[in-house]
Amino acid sequence: MTSSPHCRTLTRLAGPVLLFLLLVVGGPSGAAPQDKSRPATPKEEAKSLIQEGLNCLILEQNKKAEEAFLKAKSIDPYSEEAHNFLGLLYLQEGLNQKAEEMLMRAIAIDPMYSEALRNLGKLYLQLERFPEAASYLRRTLAIDRGQPYTWYLLGMASYFTNQVEEAIKAYEEAFAQDPNLPAEAHYNLGVAYHETSRYFEAIHEYETVLKMEPEHINAMNNLGLVYSVLGEKERAVELFNRVLALEANNVKARINLGNVYLGTKELVEAERIYRSAISLDETDISPRLNLGVVFFEMGDLDKARQEWEALLAKDPGNLRVLSVMGSAFLEKKRFDDAIAVFKKMVELMPENGSIANTLGYLLADQNRELPLAKKLIDKALELDKPNRATYLDSLAWVHFRNGNFEQARQVQEKAMKIFRLSHEAISSEVHLHLGRIYEKLDRQAEAIKAYEEAVRSNTDAEIVALASESLGILTPKK
Repeated sequence: MTSSPHCRTLTRLAGPVLLFLLLVVGGPSGAAPQDKSRPATPKEEAKSLIQEGLNCLILEQNKKAEEAFLKAKSIDPYSEEAHNFLGLLYLQEGLNQKAEEMLMRAIAIDPMYSEALRNLGKLYLQLERFPEAASYLRRTLAIDRGQPYTWYLLGMASYFTNQVEEAIKAYEEAFAQDPNLPAEAHYNLGVAYHETSRYFEAIHEYETVLKMEPEHINAMNNLGLVYSVLGEKERAVELFNRVLALEANNVKARINLGNVYLGTKELVEAERIYRSAISLDETDISPRLNLGVVFFEMGDLDKARQEWEALLAKDPGNLRVLSVMGSAFLEKKRFDDAIAVFKKMVELMPENGSIANTLGYLLADQNRELPLAKKLIDKALELDKPNRATYLDSLAWVHFRNGNFEQARQVQEKAMKIFRLSHEAISSEVHLHLGRIYEKLDRQAEAIKAYEEAVRSNTDAEIVALASESLGILTPKK
């Protein structure tokens, strides 16, 4: 069995930004008034130089600051603060290798020095070494949890390591400790809420951003996306048009505006918007891909196919295009074309269980290449165990096509058992398959029950019609 693929339009969510707040540099710890009656010790002299360097750093006199920190380091080679502030200086100047070296030395001298740990986490964020950034930021917070800025940085590191829920927790903790974080912090939290379908919380954050910065393009665009998902078409259109009033050549907003019109079947307007996006950026495949979907919705599959094949001519292995094409061919029952597309996708993604199952089931449903169909579905079962009930239904259908009805029954009943144990909804198609198998085994009463369940599930009008027809034949006339 394959879940019914559909042509999908592509939204354009603007992602989070790597925002780095200006660090408030603290003075050297443990500094004590110097006794003027005796010469300064090397440590005291180093601390005095560090303070001098910090004053220069605050005044943006970076060269003088570096000289002071270097001199402090030469007087006291074990000064973790001299190394940390040199690292901070190099970080600000983009001298990443030197910054890393200095910060690592500071931590080697004092593994519990939280400021150096935080600065190293910040450096790794800038270098997009996100797992390392998260590790050092967590170490910082293990020493002192009361650091809203560090929680915020950890939120970014978590987001970019695909731990979006952890990112949300870190952002929320940052705001709990400091409600006055800047607009970009609200924006990044909004993106995380958005991606986890917490739409009303995302709206709150994006609207907060727009109160603080009324011309924040990405917040405006993303807020439009949320409203389009929620079916608030007028609000979505208004927001995308606001983006375009500020930035007429914003392709992302044009695509999203086109998607709204496509979703509401205003196909002429959608076509106009997509064409305008293509004229601005011919390298972006999304508007041309979606223009093909417009033609598909207009009933002109050949014109849609021309758009998609033009994209494939430039990039034959583009899975986005192939997926939309395959879904379109399936919907229009162009099975030969669909099989050809899904074979390409299996070649490109041999370890994807869902695609292997889709092709395997398609072949079985068309009663073609059954050995290949079985091989593909067996592989899907191996690769993707959470979806094994769906794939077992596909496998049962292969056995059915091969005339192995008893084997088909055993596999299909196993699929039904797994569906029920997982409380997963069972489609009309699965029930229909079971009915067909029972019919071949002359188990008429069980076939009738399966067809009745197919009608009750009501997930596919065509399948329900087939089940109803079979019920009419099998049910005794009164």
